Order: sequence, then structure tokens, then C-alpha cells
Amino acid sequence: MVILGGMAGGFIVAGALCLPLLFIENKVLKVETLFTLFIIIFILGDNFKGLLGFAPNLRFIILGIGLIILLKFQLLKTNEAKYILPFSIIATLITYFLSPLGVEAVSRGISYFLMALVVFKMVQLLVEHNAQRFYNLIVTLLTLYFGLNLIVFFVPFLGETYIKGRFMGLMGNPNGLAMVAMFSYAIIYVVKRLNHTSFSPLFFRGFKIVLIGVIILTGSRSAIFSLLAFEIIIRLLKYKFLLALGLLLITYAYGISATLDTQVMIESFGLSSFLRTESLEDASGRKEVWIVAVEEIKNQPWLGKGMLYDKYYIDYYADRFIGENRARHWYGIWNSYLSLLLNVGIIGMLAFSLFWYKMYLHSQMKVIRLAFLILCLFSAISESWMAASMNAFMPLVFLCWGIQIYQNKTNTQVL
Repeated sequence: MVILGGMAGGFIVAGALCLPLLFIENKVLKVETLFTLFIIIFILGDNFKGLLGFAPNLRFIILGIGLIILLKFQLLKTNEAKYILPFSIIATLITYFLSPLGVEAVSRGISYFLMALVVFKMVQLLVEHNAQRFYNLIVTLLTLYFGLNLIVFFVPFLGETYIKGRFMGLMGNPNGLAMVAMFSYAIIYVVKRLNHTSFSPLFFRGFKIVLIGVIILTGSRSAIFSLLAFEIIIRLLKYKFLLALGLLLITYAYGISATLDTQVMIESFGLSSFLRTESLEDASGRKEVWIVAVEEIKNQPWLGKGMLYDKYYIDYYADRFIGENRARHWYGIWNSYLSLLLNVGIIGMLAFSLFWYKMYLHSQMKVIRLAFLILCLFSAISESWMAASMNAFMPLVFLCWGIQIYQNKTNTQVL
């Protein structure tokens, strides 16, 4: 109803339809409904126009509602969000004192901690109440979402679903859909390994094939290579030499994918638009942007200049030196590490690294934790998704870490 209300009446109607969630008496139903709305709204939140254009603003409402509801369940106790708090504090302080962008930018630092608080607490509560029921809910949600994407692939009733021959489905852009599919693949893999759902191994196998197909349709090189790295680690972790060799080969292949002249071969198959051969020689033009970003980082390497500065600076640079009729790659930094260095500098990066180290350390799935960590780090090379928390991807990252960590009782208040 919330989504339909938003499509019909916009952000205000959708927000109003979220409010009854506060008055649901059944605790289990309340938290399950919150989880469902939270994940769906954030996945749809990359749509800034069209029928789903209400979703970006709705993210703030559902985050606020989540905090209110979960305060009644010992929100802070045994919450893994505490490990991202140092980064959140540093990012907020740097932004407050150094940013030229004001209150909106300051809130971006705080949001990392608030997002983690809500997602980790929902995972903890629902796993401890009934793990099988929760894992079934996760799989059902993702199945419905990608099922709808397959429907709009054949019947695009929600408007445009392609950009230059690349499938974007229910997302605002193809790369976004590829990233959601990539993180969903990892989540589905974790759930399957936990062996505590009502879904059969055949279903999981079929679902993973669908997700791979979606990624291929988006034409996202970053997601494809990240997924390859994930699978290689899963299968070769026991064989250190083969694992190192496989990762080196993937890194090398990813690196040369930007310079290998395959245009003639691809055009012979009629796939030049789909595989973006016009931009293969310069990594979709991103190398130009990265050079500019590195030069700016040198001006303030330790602290950066606050959240959102990466977008602010590249817009300023492009307006001044490139002009209005500029290529798409000049509208972002396209690298999480460069974006974070621009925003919070080396100090902020070190604090952010603490979070990832703690997640790896606390995961109870020794094989998958390394594979998932590498998947995240690899995908950040050509996307700036780590430089924001209120996107479609960070909640999925928190969710995947959460179901790897919360597998034992934590002696906190349960549903």
C-alpha cells in the first residue's frame, strides 16, 4: 500500500501510509513490517523521477520511524553499529568545521551510525525470535523485487527501463541495479549456507542464475568482476596459491578491460551499444576524473573537506573547465576511496577501516566473510557507494554482515 500510495499521491501520501506502523501492537509483526518497508524503500530510493520518484524522500521518514520503534528494544545494547560510530563522529566533525555545504552535509555523517543502528537491531531481533522465518522473509523480499524487474523487462509498464541499451529495471540507473543484484547474490549465498530456510537448493541455484543474468543485462563491469572475485574466494580459499593467482588474474582482467580494444569484435556481434565499446578505452572516462580528484586530495589529505565535498568539487571543476555539454563521467568521482579521501581524508578512512575490520572479525562464517569483504572492496573501485549511507547499497551491506554475525543469543530483549 505504501508503494502504491506513493505512485498515486507522491511522497506525502506514502509517508502518511507509513505512520500506522507506529501503532501495530504485535511486536513481531511491527518489526517484520518495518524491515520489509525499510529494505524496499531504500532499494527504490535511487529513483529521483517518474512513478517511483517519491522514494528518496521517504527514506528519511522510514529511518525516523525505525529509530522510534527500536528504542523500545534496547537499541544500543550489543549493536554492531558501535563500530561505525567513530567514523560517523569524525565525518560529522570534519563536515561541521570544514565543509562549505552546511547542514545537509553534516547530516550525512550522522546517518551512517543511525542506519547501522536500525539495520543491525532489526537483524538481531528477528534472528533471535525466529531465524527461519526471518531468512524466509529476506528471500521472499528479494524474490519479489527481482521478479518485478523481470516483469518490467518484458512489459515496461512503469516507464523507461533502459539507458543506451543497458537495463536499469526498477532502479534509477543500470549500475545501481547491478549493485543491488550483486549484494543480493551475497545475501542469498549466506542464507543458503545457514541452511535454515524453507526454500530448496534448486530454488537458490535458480535465483543466483537470475541475479547473474540481471547483472549481465545492466552491462556493469564492476559488478561482474566483483562477483567473480566472490565466487573464486568461496571455491579456492583452501588453496592459497590458486586463490592468489585467481584474484590477480581478475584484477588484471578488470584493469585491462578499460584499455583492451575489443570494439571490432563486439560490433561484429551487434553488441557495441550494450557493452559500451565507445568508452572501453578510458574506463568510461573515469580515469580523467580520478586524476583531477587526486590533485584535489593533495590539498587536504588528512581531513578532507566534509561529506558531499566529492560531488561539490567535481561539479565545480566541470562547470569551470569542461562546460555544460560534458560527458556523463564528469558528474561524479566514481571511486569510493577517492570520494572518502576528498570528504574525510586519511583520518576518516582509518576510522572507516575499523568498521570493516570489526565486521570481518565478528562474522561467524570464515569463508564467506573474506569473499564478501573483497566483493565490497572491489566494487568500490569504480563506484562511490561507500561515500554515502542513505543509498540502496549500504543497508544491504549491513544486512549481509548482520546475518553473518547474529547467529547466537545475545541476552538482550527479544520480541
